[in-house]
Amino acid sequence: MKFIVPLLIITLICPMALFANPPETTPQPKVTGIQKGDTAPYSGVLLNSTAAARIFSERNYSSEECQLRIDFNVQKEFARMNLLLESTKVSMNSMEQKYTSIIDIKDTEIQRLSKIASERPNDYSMWWLAGGIITGIGLTVALVFAVREI
Repeated sequence: MKFIVPLLIITLICPMALFANPPETTPQPKVTGIQKGDTAPYSGVLLNSTAAARIFSERNYSSEECQLRIDFNVQKEFARMNLLLESTKVSMNSMEQKYTSIIDIKDTEIQRLSKIASERPNDYSMWWLAGGIITGIGLTVALVFAVREI
């Protein structure tokens, strides 16, 4: 017990991570141009191993990356078009229901008005009588006026 307490105190005051070496950094890719006559037997470009590895890996995976991008964009467009299609179907169904409701209301109103019209007879004899009397009176007055003037 006497050994554990001072060890814990020292560990809390000076953690072991303080004595660790800093992490190694990954080497950055370097590209250097060389000319004939330099330390290389030809003119060209000198790559370190990191730069060469990056170039080879990008070349190996560029077609796969392109295919993934194409597939992603195709799926995204397919989803957008599917959403548009479903939205149009829902709109069409709602318009069809609205049209059906309007037709039902119209048919009900036509039946109601037909029933009202069939309950009233089409007897216009009173109007014919009134029109005949007025026409007769008018012709009699005109005839009397014409005979008096002659």
